[in-house]
Amino acid sequence: MNNILELPQLIAKFSYELPKNQTVLISGGNSPDVQWLKSICENKNIFCADHGIDICKEADIKPLQLIGDGDSATSEAWQWAVDNDVTITKVPTKKDVTDTQLALQIIDDKYPASTVVLTGAWGGRFDHAFSTIFSFNGMLNKNFCGCIADEKEILFFLHNEEHLTLNLKQIPKAISLLPLGGTCSGVSINGVYWPLDQVMLNNNLPYAVSNEVNNKENTIWISQKQGILGVYLYFE
Repeated sequence: MNNILELPQLIAKFSYELPKNQTVLISGGNSPDVQWLKSICENKNIFCADHGIDICKEADIKPLQLIGDGDSATSEAWQWAVDNDVTITKVPTKKDVTDTQLALQIIDDKYPASTVVLTGAWGGRFDHAFSTIFSFNGMLNKNFCGCIADEKEILFFLHNEEHLTLNLKQIPKAISLLPLGGTCSGVSINGVYWPLDQVMLNNNLPYAVSNEVNNKENTIWISQKQGILGVYLYFE
């Protein structure tokens, strides 16, 4: 059973099998650390959304496809994509979806089932981050598995009756459980300073934040019975 997703900071073991196809989508937020990015891009299909092409150029990572309207990418990076024969999907600036949302849709069309790491998503405008988080979660409800991540922040999503084991290679400064769908029931977390056992979390008062690792194995176990639970880790 292929249920392992490895990142430089940790190994995530899901309660279900992950799709064999592995994809990285580089969005237009803060640039990930170059070495971190090179590590996660190895042997994966690479896509980028608009300003993500600047991140690719800086890291010398050639994507399969660039999707965007060009309003945030530099002309130098766009030309670099042209010179390197990157497939470019140029879209109008005025449209109903963001470049990242469109890129997620294109990945879904190309790979009906895929394990996706979305990076370059943190930082910048809150509305873009909000849109990206919930758009990614919407794709998880269809055919995607994966997470939103860079070297400092990782967000996993748990849906009904799922659980997640995190074997940590690097200790996070904070671990937070975020009820993204309103209410999450039967939430448990172990291996932390403040464990929870079958509790209800509500986004009117999301109190399960800034937890800490508290076991010699450097392992965290998270589960829930119902809802959409964000598992967020912050690394210094």
